[in-house]
Amino acid sequence: MATSSAIGKLSREEYRRQKDLDAARKAGTAPAAVDAEGKAINPHIPQYISQAPWYLDTGAPSLAHQRRPEGEAEVKDDINQWYARGQRAGPAATKFRKGACENCGAMTHKRADCLERPRKKGAKFT
Repeated sequence: MATSSAIGKLSREEYRRQKDLDAARKAGTAPAAVDAEGKAINPHIPQYISQAPWYLDTGAPSLAHQRRPEGEAEVKDDINQWYARGQRAGPAATKFRKGACENCGAMTHKRADCLERPRKKGAKFT
């Protein structure tokens, strides 16, 4: 498979040989391809997943472009860490704020863009 990325075009015989090898690997009669780290590459993985993009291609078959880099370990919180459940982020608005929607009181839109049903007395007067 390294020849396809290095040369670009395969001859008819090389293409047939590669297809036969892929079919034999899928059938289990030929050993699976091994990447640079010594890990076996599953022959049933589609080609668009197993091939690295042109800007990451190393020339050798590998699935390293699918794995998370070693330095980027996830930061997980402690399972026993307590947090205030159900607590509001901040104080709720009690008065009508200038520039808010006259119907519902949200600051994100105006009355013409409001998706709430029109109220008899909107947020501006209550």
